[in-house]
Amino acid sequence: MSESERFRTKTIPQVIKEAAHKWPDKVAIKFKGQAITYREQYHKICSLAKGLQNLGIKKGGHVATLLGGCPEWFYISYAITTLGAVIVPINVTFIYEELRYVLRHSDAKALIMTDKFRGIHYIDLIKEVIPEIDDSTPGFLESKNCPSLKTVISLSEDKKEYAGCFNFSDVIGSGVNYSHTEINRLIENVKPEDPSYILFTSGSTAFPKPVLRSHGSNVGIAYYMNGDTNSDDIVLGYQPFYHVGGCIYATLGSALFGTSIALMEYFEPGEALKIIEQEKVTKIGGFETHFTTLSSHPNFKESALSSVRKVTLACGPEWYDKVKKLGLRNRSLVHHYGFTEGTGVVMPPGETDETIRKYSNGKPFPGVQIKIINPETGTPLPANTPGEICLKGWTLFLGYYKMPKETAASFDEEGYFRTGDYGWLDEKGYVYYRGRYKQMIKTGGENVSEREVEMFLESHPLLKTVQVVGVPDPKWGEAVTAIVEPHTGSNLTIEDIKFFCKGKISGFKIPKYVVTIEKTEWPITPTGKYNKQALREIAIERLGVKLAK
Repeated sequence: MSESERFRTKTIPQVIKEAAHKWPDKVAIKFKGQAITYREQYHKICSLAKGLQNLGIKKGGHVATLLGGCPEWFYISYAITTLGAVIVPINVTFIYEELRYVLRHSDAKALIMTDKFRGIHYIDLIKEVIPEIDDSTPGFLESKNCPSLKTVISLSEDKKEYAGCFNFSDVIGSGVNYSHTEINRLIENVKPEDPSYILFTSGSTAFPKPVLRSHGSNVGIAYYMNGDTNSDDIVLGYQPFYHVGGCIYATLGSALFGTSIALMEYFEPGEALKIIEQEKVTKIGGFETHFTTLSSHPNFKESALSSVRKVTLACGPEWYDKVKKLGLRNRSLVHHYGFTEGTGVVMPPGETDETIRKYSNGKPFPGVQIKIINPETGTPLPANTPGEICLKGWTLFLGYYKMPKETAASFDEEGYFRTGDYGWLDEKGYVYYRGRYKQMIKTGGENVSEREVEMFLESHPLLKTVQVVGVPDPKWGEAVTAIVEPHTGSNLTIEDIKFFCKGKISGFKIPKYVVTIEKTEWPITPTGKYNKQALREIAIERLGVKLAK
C-alpha cells in the first residue's frame, strides 16, 4: 500500500484515537492559559460523542456548528464524526437569510452554537431564523424555516442557559461514563468513503454551494498539506473552522503529526504576534492580508519571531521574498494550491530550486492529476500555456449536496473537475495558479488576469498594497484599475503607474485608472482575502464622474 493510500484509507475518528494513544501527554491545544493534552481531548471527545448519541445523533445525521475559535470545536467536530454523523460548519458572519439557507439546505438535524462571538449575539440571530425556539422543548423543535432541525445545543462562556436549547456542559457531562468498547465500535462503523463534512463555498456571486467531503479524502489532504510538520511543532491556529484551512489543514493536520495548536478566537495581528512570541510558535500560514497586517502592526519590530521556521503561503510569488524580509530568512517557505472541492497541490519539501519554490504552487499529490484546457473549447493545452486548471483524483469531493445537475456540470467527460481557475503547468509538472477566470478583465477585446497585473505592480517600490479590478468603461468595456495603498509619505498618480509599466507588460494590461485608499479601508472577507466585489464598488464610486464622461 502506497503512502497516499495508507492515509486516505483512514477515517477522522481513527486519526484522533491514534493521536491520543501515540501522544497522550503531549499538549494538543493551548488556549487562554489552558493546556489540553491529547489524552484529555480524547476523553472530552468520547464523552461528547456519547452525550450526542443520547440525544439521538447517529450515523448519517447532519449536525451544524456556529463557532469561533475555541477548544470545544475540536471536541465537537471529532465527536460528530466519531458517530458517523456529518458536520456542517457555518460561516460566523452569516445572518438571517444565509443562516436559514444553510440550515435548511443542509438538512441539519441539530445545531451546536456559541451564544455570542465578537460582540454578536448568535442566540438572537437564531431566534430570527427559528422564532419557535423559545416555546419549544429541547430536542423537539418544530421550525417552519428549518423543518429538519430538531435540536439546538448552546455553548456559553458565561454559563447562560436558553429556552429551547440543551446546555453544552450538560450534554458532554451526560456522556462521561462512556464505554471504550462502545466508542471503538462506533469508530469501526465509520468508513473512509463515508461523508464527513458539508462545507459551503464562499458564494461570492450566488448562494454558497454545499460541498460534501469524505473521511478518507480529508485525512489524505491533511497529511500532504502538513508534510513538513512534526510533533515538535507549535502551529498558530486562527483559520476559521468553516474553511478547509481550519477544519482540515489545522484540525486534522495537528492530530496526524502530534503538533500543538496555539489557538486564537479569531485573527488579530497584535494578539497573533503576542502568541507567536509567548508560545514559541514554529509554523504559521496565511493570505496576503495576514502577512500585511502582521508586518504593519506597531509591535511587529519588537516581537520575537525567531521560533517560526515554517511558513505556508496562500498568496502570490512576491510574498516569498517579502516573508524572508520579515525576519524569516532561513526558514521553510512553501506555496500550495487548493479549493473547497479538492485541494491537491503543494510544494514538495525536497524541492531545492528557489525559482520554482518562489513562483510555483507545487506539484499534485500522488494519485492526483492536473491538466490545463482552453476554457471555451475544452481542448488540452501544452506545457507553459495558460488556461483553466482541471483536477482529477482522490482529493475531490463527493458532490454538491442535493445538487446533482450542478455536480455533473462541474466535471468534464474524463472525470476532471473544472476549477474555473487560471494558470498553467510547466514541463516538470509544476502548477502555477494565477487567479480565477471570474477575476479576468475583458478590456478592448483582450482578457487580462487581475492577479497577473497585481503581481507585477507589487514590485513597485512605493506600493505597500495593491489590488486590481475591472470597472465599466464606455470605450474599453472594462478598464483595468489599480487600487493602491502607497507607503507612508508616498503619492502615486496614474501617470506614475503607467510609466512603471511601460515596456514591461503589454499595453492593454496597464491600468487606466488608479484609486488610492487608506490602510483601514481595505474590505476583507472572513477568511482573510481581499473582497474583490467590494473593491470594485469602491472604484466605481470614486471614479464615477470620470467614467461617466
